[in-house]
This record gives sequence, C-alpha cells and structure tokens, in this order.
Amino acid sequence: MKAQKKYLVVFAHAFEEFRLPELLTICEVNDIQITQEGYTNEHPFLVISVSRDSDIPTILNRCVMIQFIVEIWEQCGSRDQLCAAKFEGITPLPGTFNILLHSFGRKVAMQEKIDLIEKIEYLPLTGDVDCTNPDQVFYICENYKSKAKLGEPYQVYFGPLVGRSNRSVIDKFSVKKRLYIGRTTMDAQLSFVMANLAMIERGDLVYDPFLGTGSLIIPAAVHGAYSLGSDIDIKALNGWGKSTKSGEERYQPNQNIEGNMISYGLDAWYLGCHSADFSKPLLRDRPLFDVILTDPPYGVREASLKVGNKSKVEQSQFSLSEQFLELLNFAARSLVLGGRLVYWLPVIRDLYSHSSLPQHPSLKLKYNCEQTLSRKSSRRLLVMIKTKEVGQGDCAFITGDLSCHGQYREIYFNKN
Repeated sequence: MKAQKKYLVVFAHAFEEFRLPELLTICEVNDIQITQEGYTNEHPFLVISVSRDSDIPTILNRCVMIQFIVEIWEQCGSRDQLCAAKFEGITPLPGTFNILLHSFGRKVAMQEKIDLIEKIEYLPLTGDVDCTNPDQVFYICENYKSKAKLGEPYQVYFGPLVGRSNRSVIDKFSVKKRLYIGRTTMDAQLSFVMANLAMIERGDLVYDPFLGTGSLIIPAAVHGAYSLGSDIDIKALNGWGKSTKSGEERYQPNQNIEGNMISYGLDAWYLGCHSADFSKPLLRDRPLFDVILTDPPYGVREASLKVGNKSKVEQSQFSLSEQFLELLNFAARSLVLGGRLVYWLPVIRDLYSHSSLPQHPSLKLKYNCEQTLSRKSSRRLLVMIKTKEVGQGDCAFITGDLSCHGQYREIYFNKN
C-alpha cells in the first residue's frame, strides 16, 4: 500500500493564535479531511496529511496565515541525518532546480546555507541548478530552539515546494494603499483572517453592525458574499469631514465605503449601509444573515455611542458589557442556523478569565484567539456558531467578572 504523503505547512511569523484555527476552518468549509501532527504556537511549522493531493492548492488559495507548503521527502532531527538521507522511493526528477533554506529561531548566513546544500550526499535530481527561473524549487526548513545563535536545529525538513499561499491580497488591499480609511480601519491581514474564520462562502449575506469605514466587508466581497452594514457615525459611513490620511485635509467625494468597493471592483457585492444606533436596531427580528462580522468600538480611539432620549448622540451609558451582550442577542435573533458571529472583544489581561466572556444559549463558542496589544491589554477574536433558535427567555449573559472589559477604557488609560 502506498504511504500517504506528508506536507509541511510553513506559517507566517505573526498572529500565532490565529494560524491553526484559520487552516482548520478552510478545511471545514471545503470538506477537506486533514490529519495534523503535534503543533505549537511557538514555531511556524505544521506537518499535515490530506485525503486528496488536490486539497493543497485549495488551502493555499484561501489561507493568508500560510506562507507556503512543501511536500516532505525527508523529516529528521539534524543536518547530518539530512545529508545522509537516501530518499528511498523518490523517482529522480528532470529539469532545473533551486534549493532554498528557511530557518526559524536562528539566522543562517548565506555561506553556511551553501555549505549545507553541498554536503547533501544524494539528491534525486538530474537537471542543473537555476537560481533565477528553476523548473522546481526545493526547501530545507530548519527549526531551532528559541533565539539560538549557534548550534544545530532539532527539526529538519526537505522537499519540493507545492505552492505559495494567496498572501498577495494583504498587499493588494493594504490600508496604506486604500482610497478611504479612518482611525480604526482594520488591518488587511486580520480582515481576511476574520472572513476565513467566519467561513464566508460565495452567495452568503454578511452584516457588520459597527461598519465604520467598511474594512471588514471588503474580504467578504472578495470571497463572493453580499455585504451591508450600519453605524451610528454617519460621517464615517459617508466620508465626511477631516481626512485621517497624511497630507490630505478633507475627504474627497469618492472617498467613502462605496468608493473603496468601486476602486477594488467589488461594488456588485455591496448592498449599502444605513446610520443607526445599535442599541435601538432597525432590522426586523428574524434569521437573515449567514455571517455577522464586526469590530465594535472599545471607547479608546472611537467612543461607544448611543442615541439619548432627545435624539442627541451622547457618549455615556453604553458600557462595553452592555454593548457586547446586545451584540450576542442580536446575533442569536438575526443569524440563520449554522451562521457565525465573529467579533473582537477587548480585555484587561490580568483580569481575564473564560467565565468573563459573553454567552448566549443559542450561540456556541468555536474559537477564542488572543492578539496582545500591550502589557496590560489585549483583544480576543471570538467565533460563535448559532446552534439553535432563540427560545422564550433566552438572552445573553456573563457569569464571571465584568471588569476585564467593563472597565477596559479606564484601565487602558491608567498609566499605573
């Protein structure tokens, strides 16, 4: 029986807690059966097997936390073992080739790389080396103990490059190049990670109740989902007022959410927006959305606002706890069964506990990924799935201490 191929996934060196959840979600949405060997956030390497070789391009096409994937020809514990490998069962390949070295935990000098490659006793390759435009690229991937300056790697992998991921979207949709941005516009990479964790598919209906400048509906549209949203800040929705871009005084008429979508050729997927107070939702209570994708304000760079009794926007009385509980209630009412709520929750790290997370009887927590912001604070990307319709008396609740996010703004600005 032919042995199942193994592949080495090489993740990007950032947002460690998001890497594996994104991969598993992409496999789930594409019905990919994946087997993984022991993984830790401490390094970017993951060994996997899949039921079909054709699944690897599917993973690479969607995941933005992956750099590239290599088919494993040799997996060993030292350079000496790699150099002595016989690559049994590998048919020699024709054509030109190039060998690259990717290390984690230590910077390897160019001459050392060349010396290592020359020490490999046998390679199942019959062509010539071509560093410019090779027919096939091979990788030596090495894993060192944390911040090792010298010494041997404790994990070494070798094999042909299967493909690189679609990380080009990070540059294409970079905030630095975007027509319209605001103070809290979400980083392009995290926006696409959120869309992937939301399992957004072509034809889905996506809603952002804290739309702001619309950064989260861009990746949704890229993946073929129809998007709309709302925000209490009508200036942000329409691009009115002073520009946040360096060198620009005021926004131009085309600098708004719709202008962004048109500039990317995504306007066909944009259904529009409306100005509304989230504490007084305008939408009818019925299951409608496949995904609710949002980044609520934390009261740091943007205030948490609601409309007062005299229709005057005021900045008090809408606490973070109240805001997130209302978000879960809204999601439970408005998502279809199996739909996902993906949102950021700010927390004070020393005060955080799992019991302080907002909960709802109709929503099941799938992923909880932390992004550290400072020594004191972080934010957690929470992915929740609607598992049942809302029953009589069902509402959002928090069982633990509210202070880890209820007092987030006060503690964030406290210098002590």
